[in-house]
Amino acid sequence: MLQQDARSADWLAAVARRHSRRSFSPAPTPVAALDALEAVCVRFVPYSDARTVLVRTPGTDIFKGIVGSYGKVTGAPHALLFIGDSSAPFADQHVGYTGQAAILEATALDLATCWVGGFFDPKRAAGLVKLARNERILAVSPVGAAVSKATSTERTMSGMAGSSGRKSLDEIAPGDRSAWPDWAVAALETARLAPSAVNRQPWRFRFENGGLVVSVNGRFETPKVTKRLDCGIAMLHIELAAFAFGITGGWSDLSDGLDVARFRPTGDRP
Repeated sequence: MLQQDARSADWLAAVARRHSRRSFSPAPTPVAALDALEAVCVRFVPYSDARTVLVRTPGTDIFKGIVGSYGKVTGAPHALLFIGDSSAPFADQHVGYTGQAAILEATALDLATCWVGGFFDPKRAAGLVKLARNERILAVSPVGAAVSKATSTERTMSGMAGSSGRKSLDEIAPGDRSAWPDWAVAALETARLAPSAVNRQPWRFRFENGGLVVSVNGRFETPKVTKRLDCGIAMLHIELAAFAFGITGGWSDLSDGLDVARFRPTGDRP
């Protein structure tokens, strides 16, 4: 999937730079940056059941806070809508994978973003885009220039989510990793930096039969953002890291128990 996209190196570099922001500056966004971001949304559609749409002028506030305006996104001039086909069995992970490409592209363009799954108005958001019969908006993100300094609300929200903390490698990939190939170790470290709802980091990883398997950490689900969507975000990070090591491959969706998908190398990068 990535071998056709020249932006993969920039996306990988953006992984460590990306931080969620909720307060935005009124400064106008460069048109060239919006054009580049929109081009990725249009071009990067690796799955038929997932897509991302950039709304340049929302014209309506789709964001809401946890209680009233607390934690609310403010001043966002643009929005990304992450859309999935509700009739497709693997749409959630495909939306995470596809949407994270737009998030990383925005980061590479020095634009701020924030995955928002539970605290947006789905009806208002649906009014901003034409949806097919079975499509629904699974998540959204503000886009624009963030205020220069994080607000007290942003700092509090970050603390509530524990966004500065990352689970240990032993927790997300238990067992002996000494025999893992270098590309898989790098992929694990990169996946570890993926964003997730309230920083829950629900993914688990194992290497078997030459491939890297992504699974969820339990059957309990939340009503707004599924663990599979979070895993889809980590899946893109895995493939970016593997690609940087010269490894190309493909994903196989899995529905057996807690398993989400398997990345299997198919050859060296051309």
